[in-house]
Amino acid sequence: MSVPVRTPLFWGPKRLPVPYVARWSGELIATGGALTVRRDGRGLAYEDETPDDRDRHGVLWARVGRAPAEGRPDYRAMHPARQRRAMLELLCQVCGGPADRNGKGWLFALRRPGPADDIPGWPEGLLCTKPPVCGPCALLAAQHCPYLGDPVFVRSRKPRVWGVFGGAFTPHPGGGLAAGEDGHLPYGHPAAPWFLANQLAVELTRTTRVPGP
Repeated sequence: MSVPVRTPLFWGPKRLPVPYVARWSGELIATGGALTVRRDGRGLAYEDETPDDRDRHGVLWARVGRAPAEGRPDYRAMHPARQRRAMLELLCQVCGGPADRNGKGWLFALRRPGPADDIPGWPEGLLCTKPPVCGPCALLAAQHCPYLGDPVFVRSRKPRVWGVFGGAFTPHPGGGLAAGEDGHLPYGHPAAPWFLANQLAVELTRTTRVPGP
């Protein structure tokens, strides 16, 4: 059975490709005042929480409206729901179709480490929040994405769901919440009840650097 071909959205007078995972200006952050402390005092919650607000590990996720193609694309931000779906289903981050896979694994386009970076064994064990890509979109990303620069293409036979990226919160003694710094958190960590996720992180294992898609 053949897999239908998908193409990315294009935007603006220069017809720039917009990644499937990118957030648009019309997709407003809706976490806001709905974020509170659970009634038992043991973590974060939404005042009007629904089952869709948490993943299967029980971690709370940031709320962002869903209105792709409305407004302007924000190439620096990823939509939490689409990013998580692309990671879990191994979809191309650019077009939303199936990512490229062969005997060496799924294809990822990664930013090349700088000369000052000291990462033994890179990219084995790398924590990655950028979903994989298909072959045609890998070339588009290399051409248009300023974040990637001169990218490195990597295949991972086993991209393992590791945890989340987001921010931790602490309750104020007098009420309210204080936001901490953003960072990664592995699933099962004791701080998970106080963490608000906005990206799913996978660990790239059994990796191979390849010359291109």
